[in-house]
Amino acid sequence: MRFGYHHSSFVGNGDRRPFEAVVDRARLVEDLGYEWLSFMDHVWQLPHNGARDDPFFDAYTALPAVASVTDRIELSALVTCVHYRNPALLAKMVASLDHASDGRAVLGIGAGWYEEEYAAYGYDYPAPAERVAALADAVQLVKAMWTEPSPVTYEGRRYAVEDATLEPKPLQSPHPSVLVGGGGEQLTLRVVAEHADRWNVPMVDPETYAHKLSVLADHCETVCRDYDEITKTVLASAIVRDTTEAAHEAYERLASNAPTGPKPRDEYRGVVGSAEDAAALVEQLRDLRAEMVMVAVPRNDAETIERFADDVMPEFV
Repeated sequence: MRFGYHHSSFVGNGDRRPFEAVVDRARLVEDLGYEWLSFMDHVWQLPHNGARDDPFFDAYTALPAVASVTDRIELSALVTCVHYRNPALLAKMVASLDHASDGRAVLGIGAGWYEEEYAAYGYDYPAPAERVAALADAVQLVKAMWTEPSPVTYEGRRYAVEDATLEPKPLQSPHPSVLVGGGGEQLTLRVVAEHADRWNVPMVDPETYAHKLSVLADHCETVCRDYDEITKTVLASAIVRDTTEAAHEAYERLASNAPTGPKPRDEYRGVVGSAEDAAALVEQLRDLRAEMVMVAVPRNDAETIERFADDVMPEFV
């Protein structure tokens, strides 16, 4: 079992300026043994994480910055919105990140979902089937740009390039891993089966995760893909304290900063509890063959970042 840190907020870390705090935290989570660091690909904070006017940075600006101060941790957006960048340009950006990080880039990508953000920034918001079709086409174009000799010509259903040069190619061979994020069972998981090296689904309880794994396995059988080739990962919120009650109280206090507020206690909150509670949940996910658990810590709660690393992660070495 591997563990990652998903940077769902840019607040915290005392008096440090927000971007300096991001860089400091990247060093910290690598030193603590996390093996993945990701940023959301949004333009403002999501309502379940904080206020819209909270500090919020562009993922593909922040990633090279933290690449320069880390050595081992994988780096990705979780996940890139397919419509916010031309996919040929995205291929160039991730190839550049792969060189900046000495081969640690992962392309996390999804079909997009936040309609209000699309509208505010002037992006068209297609229907779900159109968004997922764009996702599948973009992944194929990116892989072509990475692996075929320049100049590259590609013509897909949504995107095309003609005599496009991408040099240097990524350091990783044959190319950086492509992680597709999302849990849509009819469309997105079919794209995972056809095109992804890794899959991530956010904020689902073990029962739901098991069901989606079964759906993914069915899609793999349909498209003649080896299910075991796909690395399965899951994202969960996390707050760790001495006791279950103290953890839920801390979660409720931290989540009160977000417009949507905390989830009710009778709903799944993720890895919220004592170290023993957290380890029990991770064990369930491991038994379902999740290969990485990524934690999103509300407002970068420092106690949770360290206690999860010190008291939970060693149980799965």
